[in-house]
Amino acid sequence: MPFILQHSAQPSRLSGVYHLPVQVLLRVFFLLAILSNNACAANQDSETATPVTRAENTLSDDEITVVSYEESEYKDPLMGFNRAMFAFNDFSYRYVLIPVAKTYNYIAPQPVRTGVSNVFANIKAPIHIINHLLQWEPSKAGTTTARFLINTTVGIAGIFDPANDWFDLKKDETGFSDTLADYGSGYGSYLVLPFIGPSDLRSGTGVVADYFLNPIPYITEQPDTTYIMAADAAQGFAPKAETYETLRAKSDDPYLFFRNMYLQGLLRDQQFKTDDAKTNTTEK
Repeated sequence: MPFILQHSAQPSRLSGVYHLPVQVLLRVFFLLAILSNNACAANQDSETATPVTRAENTLSDDEITVVSYEESEYKDPLMGFNRAMFAFNDFSYRYVLIPVAKTYNYIAPQPVRTGVSNVFANIKAPIHIINHLLQWEPSKAGTTTARFLINTTVGIAGIFDPANDWFDLKKDETGFSDTLADYGSGYGSYLVLPFIGPSDLRSGTGVVADYFLNPIPYITEQPDTTYIMAADAAQGFAPKAETYETLRAKSDDPYLFFRNMYLQGLLRDQQFKTDDAKTNTTEK
């Protein structure tokens, strides 16, 4: 998912820069980890900061509302790097990925796009299985394994999803970023990743770790690996292409706009976790 509109944005949390050289990614994250080491503690406090004002450009009721933060309440120690990377991403989106995504959406009917998305999601099942095990969730790992076996065989290489349709085995995706969170790791500094977009140091580390759990590089050879990874990134971005254009057009400073939207997602997720924890405590 090249840029994150939900937070998940979750959000969805996988795919994007897999076709970049792994050595370059590792060096970048190692350097960023050093640069942001002194800033992580400050950022942990800022993660619970209260949103203070609504973004200057108000969106319609059908669109997401973005919260603005005072500069004094959120420190962005990597802003120089982040703005440069955002500019690179923005250029790539508008002049490469968005035209490709629109063409793909136009020529490929929805059932085809769904099938392609299912294939890529299915082949990356080992990422979720291993991380579920690392999070001490054997039941979820077993369910994901069963989904993978059923969809790979009965679902014809994952094109269809009989595991959900026939056996009610729901998709439950996770990644190394969730594993780090499970062991108490904080978000760290806000970080803009190439092609992925708004992220943080923990999620960025998860992207690199999940690359090594992705079967595609192990079952294909270059240049096919690069083409397949690029196709995965493009099909993942396609549903969000027009939304990116709409949101960007409504912002005076696109970098701050998307940064604040991402931070709002973190705050929302934290609130949900807090509410769930209170509910579970009450029930007990």
